[in-house]
Amino acid sequence: MKRWIFPFCLLAALAVAPARAEDADLHPSAPAVRKAVIATIEGQLAAFRAHDPGKAYGFAARALRRQFPLPRFAEVVRTGYPEIWRNLRAEYGIVSDNGARATLNVRVHTADTSAAYDYVLVREPDGWRISGVLRHAPQPADSV
Repeated sequence: MKRWIFPFCLLAALAVAPARAEDADLHPSAPAVRKAVIATIEGQLAAFRAHDPGKAYGFAARALRRQFPLPRFAEVVRTGYPEIWRNLRAEYGIVSDNGARATLNVRVHTADTSAAYDYVLVREPDGWRISGVLRHAPQPADSV
């Protein structure tokens, strides 16, 4: 079962890293783009809160859906991204885009923890879709 987690993590890492020269020109997004990108992520998070992985899957980019059928997608999120799976709310950072690709940092909260994620979205004919998510390494507790 774990043999497919590595390819998903690799896909997420590749999606977050600049993959094309045009990605270097990401700039802070206009308010309308920011609103649309956040609405996509919030829609997916709301679907997970409603225990509806099928609806959450609809917010994923086509390339991601081609690579991961719904049952695998749901299992990867459940086991590899527990804060997303059990989210209660999210805080959104600065959205940057170049018209075709957008990135932002999202802090996702559960009842007992939170984690920071980098989201990468691509613009498809029907709007912005999530193409990759990379979890930040947990921060060590401050020493006193």
